Amino acid sequence: MKDINELNLSNKKYIIFDLDGTLINSIGIWNKADQILISKYSKSNPDVDTIQKERDDVIRSNANKDIYLEYCRYILKKYNLDCKDEYEILNERRKISNLMLEREVDFKPNAVKLISKLKKRGFTLVLATVTTRHQLNTYCNNNKNIYEKLNFNEVFDLIVSKEDVRCKKPNPEIYEKILSHYKTTPDKCLVFEDSYTGVLAAKNAKIEVINIFDQYSEHERENINKITDYFIKDYKEIIDYLEKGEKHE
Repeated sequence: MKDINELNLSNKKYIIFDLDGTLINSIGIWNKADQILISKYSKSNPDVDTIQKERDDVIRSNANKDIYLEYCRYILKKYNLDCKDEYEILNERRKISNLMLEREVDFKPNAVKLISKLKKRGFTLVLATVTTRHQLNTYCNNNKNIYEKLNFNEVFDLIVSKEDVRCKKPNPEIYEKILSHYKTTPDKCLVFEDSYTGVLAAKNAKIEVINIFDQYSEHERENINKITDYFIKDYKEIIDYLEKGEKHE
């Protein structure tokens, strides 16, 4: 892993951001929503750390399937939920999470400022997320913390979501799709990711990656550090790096 001051943006053209846990603080919301869901339809009340680990494991091992449907199928069986099938659980999960996604999710510190700086410097910005279009619309249309600060459709030149790929992270398909769309090579790109699964997807696509701190990925810190190119605790580190370069231009 290299020091962030060793980063060279001179040959980069495309800056790619993951969304959940990377640009926005949303992972804790999903942990809470899943805990409410499981408690509501079973006699179990697993802690949020257990829930996140199980969800991450299911998503990682079912990358070529509908990951959220597979997760609902998993908790249906694991916790013996009082629901008809995984489709009913998926709908209930959406109902439970919607209000929290609208009210509680916000950008990570300095994320909006960094995006603005990168845009002004002429980089092509891309959003690459396993988030669904439904969730993206919730953030963009119903969450004031999000839409009053940033318009995704205006800022990002390309948005690739869950519905646009067959295989999910850590499969590199989402990043390979971006490379194909722009007819470019991995060395022209830089990715921001929060989780081990996301970092691994970027590395599988041979793209340089910066891991941004997220408390819900810290249990994977050792694995992340083995494969990420850079690690930052706050986007201010990149902003400072950019501003330092601007002073010498």
